[in-house]
Amino acid sequence: MRKAVAFIVLLVLFSAPLVKACVSPADFYAVEVVLNKPGIVYRPYPTFNALHNAIVENGTFIFRSHYDERFIVMLWNASDGPHLRVQIPAEVVASVTFNASLLVTASAIEKLKAGGWKEIANMTFTRDNITIALKPVAGSECNSDRDCATGGCSGEVCAPRNEAAKIVTPCVYKPWYECFSLTSCGCVNGFCTWKPNGDFKSCLRKHGVDPSQVIRAGLVEVEAEARGVGPDELKAAVGEFLSAFGVDCLPLSDPAISPQVEIAPVIDPSEVNLSVAVKTELEWLREVGVLQINDEDIEAITRVAGPGKAGWNSHIGWYETKNGTYAWIPYDESKDPSLVRCTSPVVPAYDLPNGTAYVGPTATQPPSTDTTTSTNGPPSGEICGPALMVGLSLVALLWKR
Repeated sequence: MRKAVAFIVLLVLFSAPLVKACVSPADFYAVEVVLNKPGIVYRPYPTFNALHNAIVENGTFIFRSHYDERFIVMLWNASDGPHLRVQIPAEVVASVTFNASLLVTASAIEKLKAGGWKEIANMTFTRDNITIALKPVAGSECNSDRDCATGGCSGEVCAPRNEAAKIVTPCVYKPWYECFSLTSCGCVNGFCTWKPNGDFKSCLRKHGVDPSQVIRAGLVEVEAEARGVGPDELKAAVGEFLSAFGVDCLPLSDPAISPQVEIAPVIDPSEVNLSVAVKTELEWLREVGVLQINDEDIEAITRVAGPGKAGWNSHIGWYETKNGTYAWIPYDESKDPSLVRCTSPVVPAYDLPNGTAYVGPTATQPPSTDTTTSTNGPPSGEICGPALMVGLSLVALLWKR
């Protein structure tokens, strides 16, 4: 059912106004071929979508790959010829890493578990699509409890053993000192501190003392990653996660620790073969009568196909080589290509209206029913930036579920 919904989302996305882009992050996980060699015939017929479980929108067919049903295949006719694109679905990945001073206690871990967090490894927790790992940054004061001792006039200070005897404090006994009988001085994450526990902290609060002023927290590296959700959701989850440790004021708006966003494939590209996937689709399209193409061309396309051979600059086509012959090669390796260069590889953040995004099937040009061949460069007025495939991340999230 969810996969059917994914197709519906694709349909909605492809019917939205097209935002062109010269480079898309998803191009790195796709192969796109323009079948522009003379003699190749493209014959889509009205019942193609009904017979082969494809969605058709403005002349673009969208269907599952016959090589791996997790892939998305798009087929359309444009001014430069028929286009075939095989795409590994991509999704938004937000991540952030920073150091925080945390008291990692058994009660904090239990509070996390009560909030739905599952510990999948030592100090690594997950909930929904979010994973947070805590990695202690060891201090240099101590290696064990034996390296720590009490100091001060009333023994109210926990410090490294070689320094404890030198510590001088006012000889004024305070009522809250009675709380020390509920704990001990020891080594936590490389720091000498009064060890935290519920009774000790309750006692301190009863006397009007903030536990954080008495208990030294160890330094911990926090690594958080969210797949399929944006930075705001990640920040909210990290804030809730750290509240279990008594931290409720982490400045995640600080640029130094604000989440980073990128586009990543939902399938590890090293586990699949995009060259074989393209060959599979070309042979299947020939079998059902949509394409007329010979084995020699299919084999030549297969040899050059691979991840990243997509988009305006790098898609594969029948182009003139630099020595004057013609071959199936990436566009940027052809003779005098009109390359389009983007100035920033950073994926911008988008406020997606109604949970959708303006998205098109390719970074080259929108679908068209025009069957004429053109050698013109990219359309004018393009937005030069990796904006294209953000909508596909929403599809990927549904697809894999």
